[in-house]
Order: sequence, then structure tokens, then C-alpha cells
Amino acid sequence: MERKTNVRYLTELALLVAVELVMYYTPLGMLPLPGQYASLLTVPVAVGAMLLGPAAGGVLGFLFGALSFWKALQTGTLVGAGVPLYQILILCVVTRTAMGLLCALVFKLADHFDKSKTVSCFVGGLAAPVINTVLYMGVYVVIVLNNPLLQNVLASTLGEDVVAYLSSNIILFVAAMVGIQAVIEWIVGCVVGGGVCKALRVILKR
Repeated sequence: MERKTNVRYLTELALLVAVELVMYYTPLGMLPLPGQYASLLTVPVAVGAMLLGPAAGGVLGFLFGALSFWKALQTGTLVGAGVPLYQILILCVVTRTAMGLLCALVFKLADHFDKSKTVSCFVGGLAAPVINTVLYMGVYVVIVLNNPLLQNVLASTLGEDVVAYLSSNIILFVAAMVGIQAVIEWIVGCVVGGGVCKALRVILKR
């Protein structure tokens, strides 16, 4: 019985890994917005974290982070600005791994109090993109504030006075960087992640 459970767990995790990869390498992982894209890559992480637990959430979050790390190296923006690799690793991989783990814990806590076993799915679906934004931007702000080259890049886009003002107002800085994109990611993550999780709970009888 335990062997069958392990095989089923690994199979379901492998399927979610495949979904994450397909979404990353195809347009399915991005929602087009005016002038930008909203990422949907937290959805498989959230579903895995809720259905399979913290370990699976961590694995899927790590995969998401590893893909982001590879993309960051390819674009070269952070490397070109002199950001050390370990900081980029923390920014991309550590934050996303932690997001998967924390999403599972938030879902478990919500599910404990949710008799309907429905609301908790949407809470977990929302938790993934919100935690992802908070952790990623928290680390990003620390990196930017300690990197003159990145500040110059932002100044060339936003203006020196704006960057100086935002640097002294961290909340405004984060809001200016994530904008409406983050809010849309939260809404989509909540609706899609929560809906998929609820449907799979019914199908898998969990």
C-alpha cells in the first residue's frame, strides 16, 4: 500500500513538473497585458503544494526558481550590473522554493478551519503569487539599494529624482516596480490555482 502511495505521489509530482515546464517554454505561462506580461507559473506550484504537501511545493518552487535563474543568466541584466551569482541565486531560487513551502503551510492552516474544503483552495491559490511577490521583491529591493549600476539603469528609465524618492520609500518602490501586473497575477493565481485544486480534490477524493 505504501509503495503504491509513493508511486502515485511521484507520478502526480512528475505531471506537475511537466506542466510547469510546458508553461515556462510556451505562451501558456504568460498572460499578455498592455506593455507587459503577468506570470502564471506560480499556479502549478500552488496546486502541487496544496495537493501533495510542502515537499512537493518546495520541489516545484525550486524548479520555477531554477528556470528563472537560467533566464536571468541568459538575459545578463543582473550579471552585467555586477550582481554576484549567489545574490541572483537567492533572488530566483531561494525565494521561489520558500514560496512553495509556505504556500503549502498556508493552505494546511486554512484547510484546518475550512469545513467546506473550498475556500482554503482559493486561499492557497492566492498565497503562492502573493508570497512570491513579497519574497522576490524584498530581495530585489535589497539588491538594488546596494547596487549603484542597477540604480543607474532605473534612473535612466524613471529619472534620478524618482529613483531617489522611491529608494527612501520602500513600499512605493515595490509598488512602482510590480504595478498592476502583480495584482493581476494574484487574482489569476487565486481563481485558476484555487479552481484547479478544488476540481482535483473532488476527482481524486481528497
